[in-house]
Amino acid sequence: MNPIRLLSILFFATFLAFNLAAQDDGLSEDDLFADDFDRESVVSINDPFEPVNRVIFSFNDGLYTHVAKPFANGYTAIMPDPVEKGVDNFFLNLKFPSRFVGNIMQGKLKRAGQETGRFLVNTTAGIGGLFDPASEMEGLDPPKEDIAQGLASWGIGHGFYIVIPFRGPTSLRDFAGDFADRAPEPIPQPWTLVDESTDRFYLQLVEVVNGLPSVMDLYDSMRRSAIDPYASVRDAYAQRRARMLEE
Repeated sequence: MNPIRLLSILFFATFLAFNLAAQDDGLSEDDLFADDFDRESVVSINDPFEPVNRVIFSFNDGLYTHVAKPFANGYTAIMPDPVEKGVDNFFLNLKFPSRFVGNIMQGKLKRAGQETGRFLVNTTAGIGGLFDPASEMEGLDPPKEDIAQGLASWGIGHGFYIVIPFRGPTSLRDFAGDFADRAPEPIPQPWTLVDESTDRFYLQLVEVVNGLPSVMDLYDSMRRSAIDPYASVRDAYAQRRARMLEE
């Protein structure tokens, strides 16, 4: 059997086994971004579709609370940290092209060079990106950029706020930027370098599931126990993106 397919099947089997046995739906770790969102400094974002967005938010919130969070907690509990970190490093390394383009769009040539150096070091010394030796090297750990940040630097605003089923909060600009971010990656179609559709599906499945615990931690840090969770997540999203643009 193809090694990629075998590895992915093992991951998927582990996830299914956990789903049958999981009982705890509470996070045992502190919020990943506990200090990121200062409620005294709220960045506004246009929300003309708020009634529809609220309905989708309620659907997503129930899905996250009753399905995604227990799944993510169990995955974190049974998956060795080095394995989880290695998978995260691998897919982060694959996203080098979008970070490089994001820096170029903003005229950050030095950071584009740093991203290139980081990619080369992690791809070689880091064994295909499974390890991250570049983070220990001075000047090879620049802030993460993306194409949406490049669009923002050109004066393109958010447009309007959107809540997408299953995916969650975004804006028109960031949604378009995210689509462009995936274009140079070696997995998504139609630009994929992985010809076998089944292998590509399993790789994407592993990426989504391995990243789920971090996504749930981030969501919790945005939502917290606010009186109006919808407004809390919306404002936190806008503020987080603003801070990323300032870096």
